[in-house]
Amino acid sequence: MGIFSSFKKKTKEDINDSDYIETIIKHGDGEPLGVASQNVIYGGYNELGGYYYLQTYVIGKLKTKTKTGATLLIEGDNYTLDLKSDMDEIESENVDVFEGFATRIDFETEKETVENLKRSTIKSITLKIKKDTMVFAPFENVSEGN
Repeated sequence: MGIFSSFKKKTKEDINDSDYIETIIKHGDGEPLGVASQNVIYGGYNELGGYYYLQTYVIGKLKTKTKTGATLLIEGDNYTLDLKSDMDEIESENVDVFEGFATRIDFETEKETVENLKRSTIKSITLKIKKDTMVFAPFENVSEGN
């Protein structure tokens, strides 16, 4: 038993997941909110008729079809947001570029929430759909300045 045997080696699956995430980000439009092992979440705000929405896209291996909606838990510096999807019917669409799926989910929110939520203060994002729970870590662009 070597001195470094307690360190976890990256498995082939970990490396494949990392490459897959990089492919999604490379083909994505804009900077993601967060990343999970096989999914990337993008988000932005929209206002329609005085109502504010957090529009999200989950790109990756998530393939779902539900009529029970989803919840999004955003934990940050001194706040926790628990949002329910605007629509109960959610269905993933096939994306051929990287053999995955795109799932759009809109969450209704308040104007004050939109104004106070800053990407730099997000600590984790948890998405629950049916029995699936995905935890996204905030995206940190490590290639800046290269």
